[in-house]
Amino acid sequence: MTRIAGGGVSARNPFGPQWSARAEQAKSVGDQVHLTLFGRKKPQKLDIDDMETDRLMAMMHAWRKKITRLSGEPVDEYKLTLAASTIAMIDQDGLIYIGKSFLHGNKDNHPVLVGVLAHEIGHRPKRWAEYKSERPLNKKEMEALCRTEETRADYFSGFALGELGMPYEPLVAFLKAIQTTPHPEYFPAHMRADVIQEGHEHGQRKSMNRKKFFPEFAKMMSADLDLGEG
Repeated sequence: MTRIAGGGVSARNPFGPQWSARAEQAKSVGDQVHLTLFGRKKPQKLDIDDMETDRLMAMMHAWRKKITRLSGEPVDEYKLTLAASTIAMIDQDGLIYIGKSFLHGNKDNHPVLVGVLAHEIGHRPKRWAEYKSERPLNKKEMEALCRTEETRADYFSGFALGELGMPYEPLVAFLKAIQTTPHPEYFPAHMRADVIQEGHEHGQRKSMNRKKFFPEFAKMMSADLDLGEG
C-alpha cells in the first residue's frame, strides 16, 4: 500500500475501481464487471463533524450536480458520502465515496477534486448492464476491457475540467505522483495523461462554442448555477 497526502491508495490504481481476478468466475461479462468494479469492500462512511468538512462536501455536491449535468444524466443520478481510507470510489448504486484526508489535503487544488469526482462519474455504473448478454471473458480480455473502461473515465474527467474552465495539468500531476507501478488493467500514467488532455480539449471547444453561439444556454450550463448549493 502506498501512502500519500490525502489517504491511502493501492499503487495499482489511484482512483476508480480495483479490478479483481475473481471476476473470471462470473457467468457473464456483466457479472464480471460488477464483481471487479464493485466486489471489493467499501470504505467506512464518516459523519461530517466539523464546519470545514461540511463546507468542502457542500462544494463537492455542487460540482457533482454540474458534472452529472455534463454527462447527460439526471442531476441526482449520483450521491456523495464522506469516507475513510480512500481517495474516491463509486459503487453499483452510484454512491461516490470521498476520502476525508484526500478532500482536506486537496481543498485548495480544485482541479484535482473535480477531476477525481468526474472520473468516478465517468465510470457510470448503470452503463455496465450493456455487457449482460455477452459471454464471460478470460483474464487478458478482461484486462483489455478494464483498460477501455478506465480510459472512458479518464476522458470524461478531462472533458469535465475543460467544460468547467479548469486546467487538467494538476490532475495529471496528481495521477503521476501516486501511480508508480505498471499494471495490465490500466494504461501507464503518461498515456492516461494524453487521454485526459484530449478530453480537456474537447470540453474546452464545446464550452467555447456554446458561449459563442448560445450565450443564454451557456449561462444555464455555467458552474455558477450550482456552486454554493449543497
